[in-house]
Amino acid sequence: MKITNVEAKYLVEIKNKQIVIEEARNEKGEKIVSFYTLTKAKLPNGEEWSEDLSNAKKIEKREDLPEDIRKLLRKVLNSL
Repeated sequence: MKITNVEAKYLVEIKNKQIVIEEARNEKGEKIVSFYTLTKAKLPNGEEWSEDLSNAKKIEKREDLPEDIRKLLRKVLNSL
């Protein structure tokens, strides 16, 4: 599966953890939503990589997320 377009990126803080949520589409046009927390990592050569979150919309309250994303986030958090 190849992601062809990232439509939106959100940054949500929950329990002192930053969660990045991406809305994307694959080559067939199917919607994909990904949730992750890794925003930086140490590379084998000793350098540190950090994700560019400047284009992510910072969300203060979950109610500010689109309805479908909010429902998915609730399901993901309940499964943890």
